[in-house]
Amino acid sequence: MNRFRQNMLVVCILIVPCGCGDRDPAIKPPSTADMTLDLSQGTKNDPPNELGYSRIQSSNGPSHQEGVVDAEGQIIVPLLSNLLINDITGHVALLQVGRKFLFAPLDQGPISAEELATVDGFQYAEPYRCGRALVVVDDAYFYIDADGNRAFDDAFEFAESFHQDRALVKLDHRFQILDTSGKVVSELNYDQVNPQSPWCWQVTQIEGEEYKSGFVDLDGKPISELNFDYVGYYDPEVRRILVRQGALHGFVDERAKIIIPLQYEHAEIFNHGKARVSLQGRSFFIDPNGNEVPE
Repeated sequence: MNRFRQNMLVVCILIVPCGCGDRDPAIKPPSTADMTLDLSQGTKNDPPNELGYSRIQSSNGPSHQEGVVDAEGQIIVPLLSNLLINDITGHVALLQVGRKFLFAPLDQGPISAEELATVDGFQYAEPYRCGRALVVVDDAYFYIDADGNRAFDDAFEFAESFHQDRALVKLDHRFQILDTSGKVVSELNYDQVNPQSPWCWQVTQIEGEEYKSGFVDLDGKPISELNFDYVGYYDPEVRRILVRQGALHGFVDERAKIIIPLQYEHAEIFNHGKARVSLQGRSFFIDPNGNEVPE
């Protein structure tokens, strides 16, 4: 068995970019009509990716198995009950086998259950994004490149996956923004920094028991003052973030621009495209643009 098959980490350079600028895959997805997997035994397959690979699932009562097939319906990763297919990007699958995470090359022919059982794997891993994959070993975060080698010298206390060629990391108790070469784009001198939308991070200063938050862009430049007493989570469905300043609530968009003014005495997160708010003692629903809509 060569190193490629032994460590399951070597990744083809043709990984499709995801969330890294405006680049689009050059290869169009194949038709699902090309799939020849026999689904008569309760096995179903997800839509194939741009190279024709798809996750297959088989359920029989409480038993659930997952695997991967190629465009011809050939089983590349066998159906196993202790296996989860977390992601398929290009011809690399991120697998969770029991408690370990593996990157499996799908263009090298079928992979056996024995191979999956004998590879050490990672404590945790996230899919390749912008040519880098985030992995965790012994509670230390670091990145690997497309060949499965460690991308940068540093191991981090915290890190997130790359998006738009940027990633947030924490090293020596300091928050930094890195580019895909490992260069520090910005040092973030805040008490807390949290991932938010693909276009901004939430930053917070703590003074006593008072928390004041704002937002910075992908290069660490402030895009709002530290005016908010509360910041919710980014909702990708409506591209909104619930914020509060003092007693008033409103919403900002994915670039931290105020879209719905901070005017409500109460506001809830969006659910199925609408959010409940209260204004001057009246409770009603609004859409992502702040327009009142029926309940």
